[in-house]
Formats: sequence, structure tokens, C-alpha cells
Amino acid sequence: MDKASVINTCRGTSGGCRFALHVDEDFAERLEKVIEESGWPEFLHQKFGEKVNRHKLVNVSAASCPNGCSRPHIADIGLIRACVPVIDHEGCIGCEECIRNCPDEAMEMVDGKVVITREKCLVCGYCTNVCPTEVISCSRSGWRFLVGGRLGRHPRLGMELPGVYSDDEVLELISRCMKLWMDNYVDGKRFGWVMDRVGHDKILLES
Repeated sequence: MDKASVINTCRGTSGGCRFALHVDEDFAERLEKVIEESGWPEFLHQKFGEKVNRHKLVNVSAASCPNGCSRPHIADIGLIRACVPVIDHEGCIGCEECIRNCPDEAMEMVDGKVVITREKCLVCGYCTNVCPTEVISCSRSGWRFLVGGRLGRHPRLGMELPGVYSDDEVLELISRCMKLWMDNYVDGKRFGWVMDRVGHDKILLES
């Protein structure tokens, strides 16, 4: 049968986007592979035969930054590249370049030190690029993970799971998502509808 997934990836990683964080070239292939190995293609085949309507496929979108040009917020599974910034205050010269350039106004000078307001920070990592002394680095790099976004008659944004996840952790989470969807499948309903009834916490539970 044809592919059982629609994988949308951000074109910013190939160059030209000043906000894009690095994404491995084979990441989209790894996403597709983990969905194939989950049994999802066979599941669709058993239910609908060889010709599966595009609306039955799982939709995964990965964005290189919070701008979300690949629309991760309305996908069944949405991924947003992330860099959790940390500041070496001993090396900071107080130039305030990071404060002026932060897209989300999440940085400010307090008592002579740059402070990050974590509630505002979208972990885009842009501050690491503009710091002239390179004292801002990523304490953790990975992905924000959103589930259950959709358009249609009752649109909604995906719900974000807590934390930042590595490539391998993302693949494991997607495998769990596919199992949960198959175990609780309702024809005509997207993954988000199913998870609202099953509970998003089950995705984080060990298999």
C-alpha cells in the first residue's frame, strides 16, 4: 500500500532561516521508519484495504524553530526544535545584545546580570547566536513535543508535553503514540480526539 504517514519538515534547516536550529538530514526518514515499524501501515490496510484515504494517515510536522512554518501546532504529532539556553555570567560583558534580539522579550538585566524569564522563553536558542562573547549555550537541545492538533470542523492546537526530548526520545514517544491510537482507534476521529479521552499522560508512561 502507499505510505501511511504524511511527514512535513521545515525547509529552514537547509539554509536561509536565521532562526533555524540544526536538524539531522535523515531525521524525516527516521520518523517515517518508526511509524512503519509501529504496525500502523498494516493496521490501516486491515481496516481500509489498499486504497487509504489521505485523511486516514498520521500527520507529523517538524519545525526548526517556534515560528512553526511547517505547522506543527495543527498536526497529529508536532515537533519544534529547541535549545534551552543557559548563561555563563562570569564571562558576560553586559552588552545586552541577547536582550535586544530575543524574539519573545524573555531576557532582562537584573542587578547587573542577564536573567531569562523561563515562562516567556520559547527555547528557540536565538540568543546563543547573537551573543558576541559566546557565553550563552544550550543546556539541553532537542524537541518540544505536541500531540493532537487538527483543523476541520472543530480545530484545535496540539497539547505540548512537558520537557525537551532528544531525537531518540521523540522516536520512542511517536511509537507509543501510534500504539495508543491503534488500541483506541475510532474511525473518523483524529489522534487528538482519542487522546482527550485516553489521557495525554499515558504517552509518557513506560511501555
